[in-house]
This record gives sequence, C-alpha cells and structure tokens, in this order.
Amino acid sequence: MDPAPPAAPDPSRLPRHLGVWNGALLLVTYTIGVGILQSPGVVLRNTGSVALGYAAWLVGAVVAVCGALVMAELAARTPRSGGTTVFLREAYGPRAAFVYGWTAMFLAPLATAAITLVSVRNLGAILGWSPGVQTAVGVSWVGGITLLAMRSGRLVARIVGGVGIFKVSALGTVVVLCFAGGNAAAPVAAMPALPVPDSLWVGFGLAVVATMFAYDGWDGLALVAGEVRDPARNLPRATLLGMAIILAVYLAVNTGFLHALSPAQVATTPALAATAMERVLGAEASRVVTVFVACSAASTVFSSLLCNPRIFFALAEEGQFFRVASRVHPAWATPWVATLAYGGLTVTYIASGGGFETLTRYMILGFLPIYGLVAFAAILARRRGRPAVFAMPLYPWPVILMLVYVVAGLASGFAGDAAAAAGGLCLMAAGVGVHALWSRTRGGTRD
Repeated sequence: MDPAPPAAPDPSRLPRHLGVWNGALLLVTYTIGVGILQSPGVVLRNTGSVALGYAAWLVGAVVAVCGALVMAELAARTPRSGGTTVFLREAYGPRAAFVYGWTAMFLAPLATAAITLVSVRNLGAILGWSPGVQTAVGVSWVGGITLLAMRSGRLVARIVGGVGIFKVSALGTVVVLCFAGGNAAAPVAAMPALPVPDSLWVGFGLAVVATMFAYDGWDGLALVAGEVRDPARNLPRATLLGMAIILAVYLAVNTGFLHALSPAQVATTPALAATAMERVLGAEASRVVTVFVACSAASTVFSSLLCNPRIFFALAEEGQFFRVASRVHPAWATPWVATLAYGGLTVTYIASGGGFETLTRYMILGFLPIYGLVAFAAILARRRGRPAVFAMPLYPWPVILMLVYVVAGLASGFAGDAAAAAGGLCLMAAGVGVHALWSRTRGGTRD
C-alpha cells in the first residue's frame, strides 16, 4: 500500500486558536457596536414607515448573510489572515488587493476612531468631562488595547468572547425592559407623523445602507481565517452562528424600541436606548444605559484591533505594503507591526476629532464596490476549479443578491448623497494610481 500523501502545509504563520464558539462571538463583538443604537432612527427617517423600516432591516440581514456565506467559502478555500485582501489578490491580482488595502487604510481606522469617540462622549456627558479629557481618554483606551493586541492575540480573542456575551445580554435586558414598561400607544397621537421621503426607492435604499452600517462586520471572521482551527469546518459554522445571533438581537432591539417609544420618537431621538429607559424606569436608569452604550462602543475596539490590522499584514506578505508590516513577533506570535500601525492611525484620527453620522455613509458607500468584487471573486474561484472545502448553499443566489445590493446601493447613494458615493470611488481610483507608483519605484516586492 502506498503511504498517505503528506498533508498540505498550513499557509498561515499565525497560531490557530479560534473555534466555532469563539469565532461566532468574535463576529458578534466585531459587528455589534453603536450601529444598532444609532441606525433605527435613520432607517425610519428615510422610509417614513415602520413596515418599510422592518423591511430594510430584513433586506440588510439577507445581504449580510449572503456576504458572510461568500466570505466563508472564500476563506475556507484560502484560510489565511487578511480576508478580503487575500481573496482579491487570488482573484484579480495584486492591484485589486492593494486598492482594497488602500481604501481600508483610510476608512477602517476612521470608523474605529468614530466608535471610540461615541463612547467617550457618552461617558463625558455623564461624568462632566471636557472635550480635551474625552479625547485623552479615547487615545488612552485605543493605545492600551493596541499594546495588549500586540502582546497577545489569544488573550484579546478571549476578552472579545466575554464582551460578546455581555453585549447580547445587555441588549437583551434593554429589550425586556422596553416591553416591561408598557406600550407607547398613548403618546403617539401627540407626536408628529414620520417624515415622508421625497423618493420612496431612494429613501429605502439609503435605509438599507444605514442598516448595513449596523451589520458591517460580517466579514470580520474572514480577516482572521488564518487563526481559525480546522477552517473548512469551523469558518462556515462560526459565520452562520454569529450572523444568526446578530439578526435576532437587531430585530428584537428594533421591536423593543418601537414598543417603548412612538415611531416619530424613534426617528427623532439621538439616544434611543437612554430615552427608552428614561420613559420606562426614569432619568437615573437612562444614565445607566448611557454607560452601557459607551462600554458597548468601547469594547468594539478590541475586535477591531484584533481583525483589521490583518489587512496591512496580508498586503505586506504579498509585497504590496511595507514588508516590515508582515513581521510576526518571535515570542508573542502576533503581527505586532501591523497592529501598531492600525492603532497609531486610529489614535491620530481620535486626536484630530471628527464626526460619526456622515462617516457611516461614506464608509459603507466607499466599500460597496469592494463587496461587488468579492462576490464576483467567488464565481471566478469556482470557474478556475479551485477545491471547494466549503460550498455556500443556494449558489449562485448569495452572489447574485450581493451584486444586486451593490448596484442598488450605489444608485441610491448617488441619488441621495452623491458626494459620499463619489468619494469612495475617488478613493479607489487614487489607490490605483498609488499602486502604479509603488510598483514603478519599489518593484512591488522590495522593502
């Protein structure tokens, strides 16, 4: 009998320490931040209808699950840390991977900084901190987590798992209290009606874009595919489990808010959870919920600093970024340079200040073309006959729905906020030019 062929070498240089449960909780923590506490009002303002608002959340969930299935198949085919960077490199070559990394280099740390600012500003409102103190706390928080992520990715992953359980439990408590406080039918008559959008289709499209900020993170597990044990088995299971938890939480939170508050209040209140708790339990309870919002937002930084630096790491491994960013610490076994770079950019954005609401639209619309390229990459992988260790169910429908969402989202974006939609495309175009300059001056592979 011939001896069994040797096992294929593991393409990852990072230790595989994530299982199904830890992976699902990482996805939950990476995704659930302040979006679910900010987006419901944006959705209702854009749709002008509770029914259409729920429809927008469901459409967003379908798109997110489809995207997660596409990511799971691609990650199982190429189980290396870096996620979209790796997938685009395999499908289209180094230029597409560089353009994605270039786009993410500006947008991802900016989103992390904005989430951090939401947390410290909520805490500052309760504790009486000045803007300068808020900024200093935000910088210290991100700086501390950066150092921790550089020292031990395994420890941060454990913290992320605990934070995920805390987030789901705390949001569940908010939902239960919303229902315990009675129905908002009494004050509805005294409230103004929901605003009617100028264009129903444009408004609905922008509402779906708003939900996608809350769902944004469905690709988070693919970023650490190189650190998942038995990725062909565990990646799809963790992805589907995590997305199921997120969808259940989001629909429950929306229902709870609409039970405690009128639709017009949901559409016009900037602090939904605090307002709902104040109506149910009084002013002191709203302060407690504000602390939860701050802690929930701040905890998202753990998963961001675990996942997003892998973008720089993967690019550097391919010779499309400074080679130093691909270094793995010999004792800590972490991509410490990439983590330090991402944390440094985030701290810089925090120190310079910035907004939140505009960023969400710029970020989602900026990434939409990338999502389309990823969806088509799954088609190319199958046509090229690459081994399918996990095949997404109902293929090709998840890919088709992803592409339809990208086209519809961009159309709504140009109709409702042309500057945000064009901004992302311009950023990508700049990345093409920078890549050409990089290749000409550094050969694409030299340090």
